[in-house]
Amino acid sequence: MMKTPIFVFNSLNVERGGLTKAVMKRANILANHYGKVVFFTLAFQQDHKNIIEKLYKSGQLDRRVEVRNYYTDLLYISKVDKPKEASVEAGKMHKIQDKKSKQLAYRYYEDGVYKEYRRFNADGSLKLVDYMDESRNRLRRAEYLRDGRLVRTSHMDQLTNKPKLHRYLLEDGTCRLTVWVNPSGSEGRTILFGEEDIEYDSINHAYAAWIDTAVLDYEEPVLMSDSRKTDETVLLANTDVEKIAVAHNNHFESPYDESAKTKRSWNHFVQGINSFDHVVFLTHEQEKDITARYDVTTKLHVIPHAAPETPAAQQAHQPKVAVTLARFEGQKRLDEGIAAFKHVVDKIPDAEYHIYGFGPLEEELKAQIKRLGLEKNVKLMGFSSNPAASYQSAACTILTSDFEGFGMVLTETLAAGTPAVAYDIKYGPKDIVRDDIDGYLVKKGDQKALAEKVVAIMKDSSLRDRLSARATEVTERFSEESFKKDWVEMFGQTYTALEDDKPKEKKRSFFGFGRK
Repeated sequence: MMKTPIFVFNSLNVERGGLTKAVMKRANILANHYGKVVFFTLAFQQDHKNIIEKLYKSGQLDRRVEVRNYYTDLLYISKVDKPKEASVEAGKMHKIQDKKSKQLAYRYYEDGVYKEYRRFNADGSLKLVDYMDESRNRLRRAEYLRDGRLVRTSHMDQLTNKPKLHRYLLEDGTCRLTVWVNPSGSEGRTILFGEEDIEYDSINHAYAAWIDTAVLDYEEPVLMSDSRKTDETVLLANTDVEKIAVAHNNHFESPYDESAKTKRSWNHFVQGINSFDHVVFLTHEQEKDITARYDVTTKLHVIPHAAPETPAAQQAHQPKVAVTLARFEGQKRLDEGIAAFKHVVDKIPDAEYHIYGFGPLEEELKAQIKRLGLEKNVKLMGFSSNPAASYQSAACTILTSDFEGFGMVLTETLAAGTPAVAYDIKYGPKDIVRDDIDGYLVKKGDQKALAEKVVAIMKDSSLRDRLSARATEVTERFSEESFKKDWVEMFGQTYTALEDDKPKEKKRSFFGFGRK
């Protein structure tokens, strides 16, 4: 009987980070071997069906991969909703446009009193309505599907102006689910209304109960938790179902090495590690660090991410350009990359650093660029929809993260033929980048050393060509075929390579198959 890989994941999106991209890629690869591959997503997404359809159409997600969501299942939202244009008028109320909103939005007044705030989607459909009291505090928020159906109302805490209670509604307006929101923002007591009303201690218990029912639709289901946010849910689910945890990130607190404590967000993982049937690490180093600290009896495996097969560059790289693709958040330490590039500009005044991505630190990064006088040199490029082309446009890629789980951007840039200059951090860079062969590793925090390597690559075309020529070997060292073979064999099944598996030669990663 063929097993069914089921990814228990928070949410999928079109503009996604490294974890989501890695998980979708694994699903696409496994879809070539298994009759059915499934995502169980847990987060409420107002536009869930439309997002998944965009992922299918763009090719980011194989249509053979089925996606189910807790809320769409529960509320019987079965198809992509067609947009229904909504009027921006609201009876006799006066409207004032919110020009700071990225989406079309208005504030509505009645006799001078602020009553409502409405936001619209780009297609003209109504997205949400905030209802206000006379003191301009939000009383509740109503959220709509694109076809005009009211799907959720959130009741607000008067002190914090944040949701205190979520109500999820059926098409006829009946409340199907009520979720209490704790002061910390976590979702607690949950009540499901139906023929039999059921109360759960937390939303995770409700998710687990849904999973217990949903897995019955599949042959030999195997649940996989790829995020520490989903570990508790998977562990709460039916004990008869095979379960796998995958470690994608560094588990240490600052300074992110063995001298530090384990992050609290990893508590369910480390405390429940022996309740998983298998645990997958991306590097042997992290496997070693975990087993040195915890008594582990379950089956462990090391399966690194597969490097992508990347088409040849369509045009020559720009010899004085360096790139980084990363989310604008603290972990990535883009501020250090920018500070290091100041040293590059001192040597090469017309050098440029193109940073692709998005995130909460964008304004801080812009301020730093201005403060260092690098406006002509360092450019925030926004989200890249074609990472390979972004890498291939540059002389080298820079990675200055505080920590990673693997550093998938490094396999991506090497596969594109672009050498990497990276901090030697836990975990991944030392396994991927071969120093002075396809890039360089420098001590974490050594901005001058990093800058010196970037300058060397930019100034010496023969050096850059030598590193680039060896970089694409990463697709053999971390091949998709080896990746698929390791995963299929971990599921306890025999792997037979298909004709379209790449590379054609049977080359195993030096990581091999982990300790059992």
